[in-house]
Amino acid sequence: MKAALLILLLAFATAAPAQQNRSAELDRAVDEARAASLALQQAQARRDQGIESLAGERTGSAAGGSRPNENYYARQAILEQELMFAQRRYDAAMKRWNDLK
Repeated sequence: MKAALLILLLAFATAAPAQQNRSAELDRAVDEARAASLALQQAQARRDQGIESLAGERTGSAAGGSRPNENYYARQAILEQELMFAQRRYDAAMKRWNDLK
């Protein structure tokens, strides 16, 4: 009886620090998921707001109109790349959080 109680106490004593460590990891994963979600929302907003061409991003045509030039397309590519990185960060953070749950 005493041996069983001793084994139970030892098991609980070793499990408590592991549980606290897991809890701390889960808290960090939740914080990272929140930060990644906010960064993703901000990247989406920047991309959506950046659709309109800025000064110097349009070239006049012979017919009197204009079209976007390489500066516009380069800026759009940067915005898309930032969005892609934010999406990857968010996906990784969510995977880590789900793995720890």
